Amino acid sequence: MARNVTVDILRMLFAFVIVFHHVLMGTQFHIYGYLAVDFFFIVSGYMVINSYRRYRNEGNEIGVIRYCAHKLMSFLPYLIFAVVVYAIVSGSIAYDNTGRFDRFLASAWFEMEDVFLVSMLGFYRDELIWYLSSLMICSAIIWFLLRRFDSNFSRYAAPIITVLLLIIIFAESNTISTPNHFVYGVVKKGLLRGLACMCLGVFAYECVGFSERIQFSKDRLVLGIIEIVCYLTVLVCILFLHPTDDVGRRVYDIMMIVLLFVALVITFSNRSIVYDFVQKYEWLGKRSVELAVGSLLLYLNHAYIIAAWNQWGPDNIILEAFVVVILAIIMSFLCYHAGKWIRKGIEYAVKEAVPSQS
Repeated sequence: MARNVTVDILRMLFAFVIVFHHVLMGTQFHIYGYLAVDFFFIVSGYMVINSYRRYRNEGNEIGVIRYCAHKLMSFLPYLIFAVVVYAIVSGSIAYDNTGRFDRFLASAWFEMEDVFLVSMLGFYRDELIWYLSSLMICSAIIWFLLRRFDSNFSRYAAPIITVLLLIIIFAESNTISTPNHFVYGVVKKGLLRGLACMCLGVFAYECVGFSERIQFSKDRLVLGIIEIVCYLTVLVCILFLHPTDDVGRRVYDIMMIVLLFVALVITFSNRSIVYDFVQKYEWLGKRSVELAVGSLLLYLNHAYIIAAWNQWGPDNIILEAFVVVILAIIMSFLCYHAGKWIRKGIEYAVKEAVPSQS
């Protein structure tokens, strides 16, 4: 299956939404950018079942461990570079404040713990890495359920699980944000949120197959308009509409997720004028992978840069937004190229460690 360029463009767009959400957090310009993360979870759920069906159709049903290892390698090299760079910066800040080298090592190691991807299990830090750790855990769960139940899970269980988990989340709190909050003191909400939205992405895969069988006059125009309206509504609401009462926030979050789901079903089906428009520009297709990886790198690097700015930068929100965005883009570019070399090194080390069975 060819890459969906529209999704990759949207990944970058929503990555910038997350950047400004964190930059503006706690200010009068604060936006509800946390909902952009649910876009990434829904897309990831769709990608999991798409990969599963592709492997199955090829007669190569791989296990959970092998799939997770493949998933991990898609971002671990880039994560390693980003974490190492910020670990050095964080250690330097600690040394500058104390003049003690042991504080440099302690602070640097604290940042290096991000590489272990286990924050949703309650270990190490609970900040930036919650999304990636939740993604890996939920991917493993969904892959196992697909191998065990296949279409029964994707068609029936996935939407039911989504609804049940969202009910649990909203029963415990007023919004799907605050990922490190413990639900009933048992499990972190970020993990349930990830599983709910990824199950919705799995169900979106089935809806795409169903929608492709429906034909009507000017369907590409109609679906394209619906697709554009859904995405624009989500973006406008994230930027400008912020309900304050508990009921309003629950309805708001649900509506944004539903709109993202409807829009993504149309986007993945490639049956709209948006798809036709994007296909006209071949250079976008050639940059599809860079857009997809770049969105993740932007997410990684901006959070580290914000953390450094909070310790060293002046109290100027306009300047902070400008500097964070520019530095995040530069770091993402460096991270992308460095990550490719790190990946080659990891693959070479694995190849040398595991002898060929020829």
